Amino acid sequence: MEKSFKELVDLYYQKKIEGMDFSQIRKELADKNVDEDLIKDVVRAIDDRMLRGEVKKTGKSKAREFRLMGWTLMIIGGIITLGTYFKWFDMHGYYFVSYGPVIAGYLLIVAARRAQRKAS
Repeated sequence: MEKSFKELVDLYYQKKIEGMDFSQIRKELADKNVDEDLIKDVVRAIDDRMLRGEVKKTGKSKAREFRLMGWTLMIIGGIITLGTYFKWFDMHGYYFVSYGPVIAGYLLIVAARRAQRKAS
C-alpha cells in the first residue's frame, strides 16, 4: 500500500460520508495489508473530522434558530403594540405595550450573530 496517510484519510472519509461503516473501513484496510497502527490512526482521523464537521453544523443551525426566534418575537411584539395604538384590537380603552418581546427578539438576533461568528 503506497498511499500516504492523508490520502487514506481523505479517501475513507468520503466513503464514510457515503455510508460505509467503520468496521467495513477497518476490514478493507486490513485486506490491503495496512499496518494495524495506521488503521487505528486513519479511523481516529476520520472520526475526528466527522465530529468537527457536525459541531460546526450544529453551531450554525443553532444560530439560525436563534435568529428566527428573535425575528418572530420582534414581529409579534411590534404587531401587538402597533395594533393597540392604531385600534386594530379592541382593548376597551387600554393599551398593551409589548416592548419586552421586541427587546428580547433583538437580543436573540444579536446572540445569533455572535454564535455564528464563533462557529465560523
